[in-house]
Amino acid sequence: MDIKNRFIQSSLYATPPLGLGYLASVLRQNGYEVSIIDMGPENLTFDDIIQTIKDENCPVVGISSFIASHVNGMKLAKEIKESLPEITVVVGGPQASFIARDVIMQGYVDIVCRFESEITFLELMDAIHQHKDLQNILGITYADHGNIIENSQRPLIDDLDSIPFPAWDLYKLDNYNKPGIVITGRGCPYQCIFCAANALSGTKYRRRTVNNIISEIKLLYFRYGIKEILFADDTFTADKQHCIDLCKNITSENLKISWIAQARANTVDEEIAMEMAKAGCTYVQIGAESGDDGVLKAIKKNITTEDIERAIKIFNKYGISVVCSFIIGYPYDTKETIEKTIEFAIKIHKMNSSLVKCKFSILTPLPGTFLYENRDSLNINILTDNWEEYTFSNSIMETKNLSSKDIQEFYSNAILRYLCCL
Repeated sequence: MDIKNRFIQSSLYATPPLGLGYLASVLRQNGYEVSIIDMGPENLTFDDIIQTIKDENCPVVGISSFIASHVNGMKLAKEIKESLPEITVVVGGPQASFIARDVIMQGYVDIVCRFESEITFLELMDAIHQHKDLQNILGITYADHGNIIENSQRPLIDDLDSIPFPAWDLYKLDNYNKPGIVITGRGCPYQCIFCAANALSGTKYRRRTVNNIISEIKLLYFRYGIKEILFADDTFTADKQHCIDLCKNITSENLKISWIAQARANTVDEEIAMEMAKAGCTYVQIGAESGDDGVLKAIKKNITTEDIERAIKIFNKYGISVVCSFIIGYPYDTKETIEKTIEFAIKIHKMNSSLVKCKFSILTPLPGTFLYENRDSLNINILTDNWEEYTFSNSIMETKNLSSKDIQEFYSNAILRYLCCL
């Protein structure tokens, strides 16, 4: 296998690319023909992609850019431009949104659609189709006669119900081991310094109506036979009443689904957990982040270790498993705080070993996060700009307290010590 010509992380990928599905649906609603290609699970080479572009006579190719796929996406853009220079190459997604100028400067991408792009991409397609100027399209970055033009940002979409459901029929659902993925809202009202969620989707939590969400779940359930759902919101429990109303509707509609979601420790109470369990929630992930209350405050998580323990006990009471995620290597971390994190992870696992699991990652400052944008004032030294090394298991930085080697060793030690207690 030619590693450089493939993006194969796994023979079976987890979930379909939801963002591409939304874009495809909006475009089709407005008369455009669209295909979705997912290189990894379809086991495709760059040559396969280029041949498909030729076969389908595509004038525009859109590439989604996340941190894990960005380098491969840029390689694909280069291959397309060198083979088919007349094709308009558009890139979107979180990574490209935050480094749009850098993407354009590489010379293989014509336009970057920044952040939420359902309206942006439609307007762009209309402009390309009608040979119109791009200057009035909000939310894009592009090159014009050697200059990089960055148009004003587009306001976020308030009425999420106005966006059609993803184009589920365009996914090859058998390629995914978790094909059911639904997002019930966008935006994050929290300010965690290691996360770009609110920079990407806004600080206001924008909700779909419960009826709209239920309609999509029914579509997945009855048309596609999907009975396991991942609710992909950054914090499913951010709006208590909305969460409870959705759960009650899932229950009353007698939808026999099982599902998972992300919860925030200080938003959990008995009522939410009870309704989630009734509606089929089997496990949640809680961003515990650290076992040191001082670090939790410094990273603006605004929860405490007591909040985490309380949330775990409540979920476990109703039979819901909890996975707690921890991060090693904050600028405020020391050997002592990391030791507290490891001990805390072991402690909460032992609270209920069958229902509580923990996982660890290495702090990886991504574009758009407070950490990345303020790295100098936080005394963070990022050691590489090779995005392929931003894996969350590879230390790419050092702090005033910890070397890159220290961070890597503490991470490995955390995993080993946790595994020994299982």
